[in-house]
Amino acid sequence: MTALRVLGRVLFVLVFGAADAHGQMFVSTGADTLRGLPGVEVIVDSLQSELERGGLTNAALRADVEARLRKGGITIYPSQVANPSPAKAYLYISLNALTLPVSAGYALGVQVHLRQTLRSPVTNSNIVNAMTWDIHNVLAVPASDLQSVRAEVLTFIDQFVEDWTRVH
Repeated sequence: MTALRVLGRVLFVLVFGAADAHGQMFVSTGADTLRGLPGVEVIVDSLQSELERGGLTNAALRADVEARLRKGGITIYPSQVANPSPAKAYLYISLNALTLPVSAGYALGVQVHLRQTLRSPVTNSNIVNAMTWDIHNVLAVPASDLQSVRAEVLTFIDQFVEDWTRVH
């Protein structure tokens, strides 16, 4: 088989197979998955020590996120136990930094997603921690500008509040 034919077949599978793969997603995502939730718990993953030393603290980030959610009318639960919904939804904020040696800055993966418990209609079993809403970005940030990371997270929270408001 010629290289051109092989390339043609690979391209065919990639172009036409991608639509089928997307249709096979198990968990739907987006604003519609927020409908009916009474509120969320907020979890901010532990920040790396170099970020905390640079002034980006877990407590400050959590306070910013919770204030923005409350301003948007979203109830914050202190724990999943306090949340009356069987979905036990929580908003998870994660920052993963890689120190860049040459520029004295960071490459940061910023992710905000909502996770909730879903029930399978086939088996009636719970699927714990299914991600149903997600937004993320990778940033290159100078060590002196970690506040821009807080701004990026709050931009993501604003999108979450907008999606929440649209379905409630």
